[in-house]
Amino acid sequence: MTEQHDKDLKAGRFESDSASSIGSRLINLSLRRKLSKRFPSKSAPRVLLLQGPVGPFFRKVQNLLNQNGFEAWRVCFNAGDRLFARGSQNLHFSGTADAWREWFTEIVGEHGFDYVVLFGCEREIHKIAREQCAVLGVPVLCLEEGYIRPGFVTMELGGNNWRSPVMGKLPEEGDSDALVERPKGVSYPSSFGAMATYAYTYFAVRGVFSKLSERKLFHKPKRSFVREMFYWIKNYYRKFSNLGRNYRSMERLLEHHDKRYYLVPLQVHDDGQLGAAASGWSNQKLILKSIVSFARNAPAACQLVFKIHPMERGHSQDSQFIRQVSVLNNVADRVHILDGGSLGLLTRHSAGMVTINSTSGLSALLHGVPLAVLGQAFYRHPSLAFCVKKGIELDQFWSSGHVAPANLRREYLNWITRKCLQPGDFYAYEGMEVAANSLLTKLRELDEVSGSVSQLRLQADVVDYTSERFRAAQRAKN
Repeated sequence: MTEQHDKDLKAGRFESDSASSIGSRLINLSLRRKLSKRFPSKSAPRVLLLQGPVGPFFRKVQNLLNQNGFEAWRVCFNAGDRLFARGSQNLHFSGTADAWREWFTEIVGEHGFDYVVLFGCEREIHKIAREQCAVLGVPVLCLEEGYIRPGFVTMELGGNNWRSPVMGKLPEEGDSDALVERPKGVSYPSSFGAMATYAYTYFAVRGVFSKLSERKLFHKPKRSFVREMFYWIKNYYRKFSNLGRNYRSMERLLEHHDKRYYLVPLQVHDDGQLGAAASGWSNQKLILKSIVSFARNAPAACQLVFKIHPMERGHSQDSQFIRQVSVLNNVADRVHILDGGSLGLLTRHSAGMVTINSTSGLSALLHGVPLAVLGQAFYRHPSLAFCVKKGIELDQFWSSGHVAPANLRREYLNWITRKCLQPGDFYAYEGMEVAANSLLTKLRELDEVSGSVSQLRLQADVVDYTSERFRAAQRAKN
């Protein structure tokens, strides 16, 4: 990719932002012609990387793929993306969602991209990309934080969480993935600190240095530089200042209320999982409904424990709301708030867990405690959990005691690990190396399965690669 080509791309991008709808169409066609002339001839399976985890993980992935038989390109959407991108094989986009849909379709459909890789399938740019790839017949490898942690990251075709291929399913009887004991994950102690540092840096740089036209497709748009700086300072302050209080609270719960407290893990307030997949639930609604229902229906000897998400320690004001609702319902002495400590340890000694759709629910399945699911979680299944459709149904959970059989829970977790997870970490240095190699292995496996399709696309620089053509190639292979 030449320096002039980068200038052409940027020029097309800036013109597109200011043109009328008719003018934009003409400019996009002009941009397409420029790309067709300057895009290098294809000699290997071509991969397009969209937005990745905050930090340098996608840079490592791009280098690794380019060194191992793939041709990897990356799209940068703002200054935060550019900060962690290197090399010449980077494309730049800014503009509206409609412009992105047209631009992405032209790039992928006309320049022989075989795979798209992204992190966070519910981001607007990624939803559009998945929709267009479904039309073009291009596989999309979606990454997410590990459903089971530490030591694993999630890599699935088509989507994650409620968009996952395993959504609402159980392993079939005799499935080897369910019968083979899942491996234990490697712990990377530096992961959270690295993630927090990368997140602060990314959002700060994005907020300060991104151009106006790049702000239209911001992921988590409300995070400004000054606000983020304040929140992350507060996060670290609370982490260390609350260590003693969290320890004493956990010690008291484990000693005096073992198996007599219910755990409610709260989620990141602007996480994609609290969108359509939440079925109308939010952290505030969960707090209100669970306290009211607990006060009216839970055994008098039981306690209720809210755990603030580690990433929300500085951003959240939920603690004050929890205290207010607890006082109004006369259960202030039975409601506890933690913003640190081991979720696994808390879950193991709890009487049950209530969650919207957090992957924390898998910890309840692991430890065999009753689990109430309010939103669209991929593990939402009546054989595994108490599935709440309406808020009033939560009243029955406190005395239901519903726990899936041990063999079903064990096989389900084995199956999820084999189907959805890969070893590694997105943030710790050693973990990034492992996860990048896992992604390389995953793409190689996909390329072996679709080998005839890759050969079809290698025949020309510009290929008519519609979903019908994709199916024809599969039929020819069979």
